[in-house]
Amino acid sequence: MLRLVSSRNDERPVLGGFDSFSLINTYNRQVDGINTVKAADLFTDDFHPSLVVGDLNIHTLYTDPTRNMSSTKRRKGEQYFRVARLRGFAIINEPGVYIRTLENINDRPSVIDYTLPNGQLADFVKTWKTNIPHTGSYHTAIVTSITSALYITARPSPNWGKITWKVEGKPNTVIEEEVKKLIGSMVDNEHMASFKCTRETEPESVVDNFNFNLSLLIHTIKKHALMKRPCRWSKPWWTPELTQFRKDFMCAARKAKMDPTLTQDAKIKKKTYPSNVKRDKAAHWRTFLENAKKNNV
Repeated sequence: MLRLVSSRNDERPVLGGFDSFSLINTYNRQVDGINTVKAADLFTDDFHPSLVVGDLNIHTLYTDPTRNMSSTKRRKGEQYFRVARLRGFAIINEPGVYIRTLENINDRPSVIDYTLPNGQLADFVKTWKTNIPHTGSYHTAIVTSITSALYITARPSPNWGKITWKVEGKPNTVIEEEVKKLIGSMVDNEHMASFKCTRETEPESVVDNFNFNLSLLIHTIKKHALMKRPCRWSKPWWTPELTQFRKDFMCAARKAKMDPTLTQDAKIKKKTYPSNVKRDKAAHWRTFLENAKKNNV
């Protein structure tokens, strides 16, 4: 077993907000039915990002669901990886992708090489691939890509703040009618309510009914919200105040071109705008890293 720990001399973070990163490579042999590398020694309680890779010579139905294995082999694999899970490590091998293929067609392909990041590293793992050219070995080479910083582009989501609740100062009649249909009418049974009502004799169903009604209400209102579609160029640190600073700066610059007496005001705003951008950007990432440390350590 080989353990490499990467850190910086200047005490700056190596990965996200963490000051070190561990890579553990191992070859686990089976001698008289006993593992030469014990799971407790391999999967340690690290408080920084760690990645375990290597030939563990153990079978598990998670990565090889079609394999017909004995109860003894299955139990050994379950016990080994149970220790890994208790220490925060999880297998990221793609289920069903064979890692070891022999030339003899009578020998079954198998999965005995594994990649396991711990909880602190999981969000930094970008890809896990086995599609590089064959090296001539029975074992397929694995490439695990890790990002240097935790940066996940937000998925498209409804922009709830831009729902048109009112039209010309009056409630949006379309939304109003749809909500009324959910509630139903109590007069002459005009139509049945879509919401589930909790009876006094069934208090145990109140939570399930509430979750159902809330989900139905969100689904009804969601179609009236415009979608936010963030991209890789989106700035998570941008604020409405910065937008206003930019507008003031551009407005002052245009006025200064028309009236030279306003040049001094334009220069002041020209300095104020980038300084505020720099300040808010630094504050955002400082808070982000502090929260990452609290959540992962």
